[in-house]
Amino acid sequence: MDSIIIKDLEALACHGVNPEEKINKQRFLFSVELDEDFEEAAFRDDVDYTVSYAAVKKYIQAFCEGNCFDLIETLAARLAENILIEFPRANAIELTVKKPDAPMSGKFDYVAVRVKRKRTRVYLALGSSEGDRNGYLDLAIDSLKGDKHFTNVKESGRLLTQPYGGVAKGEFLNSVVECDTVYAPAKLLEALQSIEKEGGRVRKERWGDRTLDIDIIFFGDEVVGSADLCVPHPDMQNRLFVLEPLAELCPNKLHPLLKKRVRDLLAEASARA
Repeated sequence: MDSIIIKDLEALACHGVNPEEKINKQRFLFSVELDEDFEEAAFRDDVDYTVSYAAVKKYIQAFCEGNCFDLIETLAARLAENILIEFPRANAIELTVKKPDAPMSGKFDYVAVRVKRKRTRVYLALGSSEGDRNGYLDLAIDSLKGDKHFTNVKESGRLLTQPYGGVAKGEFLNSVVECDTVYAPAKLLEALQSIEKEGGRVRKERWGDRTLDIDIIFFGDEVVGSADLCVPHPDMQNRLFVLEPLAELCPNKLHPLLKKRVRDLLAEASARA
């Protein structure tokens, strides 16, 4: 991956927990490394096909000077995320924020924090079995497109399927969405649950009928296991209503645990059906 690097860019701003830091500007030094593919820009010799480091420099200074945070951790994390949002050609960022004049005793060069953030290709399964099913799926797509943390939102075709799991009674309308996000897995789950809530989702019983269901199928090639989230989705390989629209979007994607491509998982599930 190619990179654009800016080192120790200086800005004067008010960030810190002490009262005097809220009114007296201090020096902050920013070093940023943006991962992107600028092969086409190099071939064309055209800045429109790359991330402009001059534009990034201006954005960093404006963000730093236009906000006031207690913690440089907050400054770094929010700035890194916003740079990825503002410059969609960038795939990942490593950002270091130095505070050379931090108000503490002792001899030191600076205090600093470093954050890493990235853009990830994710696949989401949508389903609805109550009310205006098309309307609820439309709401989900519109919400994703309206959230600046998502880009390149693309939906598969929609299909009607019989309920899965032996609880729900209504016929489901299903699809899969491919998109890029700067959310981390936990924040992505939180955002999707908020969309479900907007669609009137009430969690009454597992696998029951619902107005809107959004499951994370893949989060890049990552494996996530926590009390609230398991990715890749642990039952996706058994669900034709997931695999069929998923194969429409990414037939050659490799399942990071099963080491099988989506098209092969679909063939195996179809043979078992």
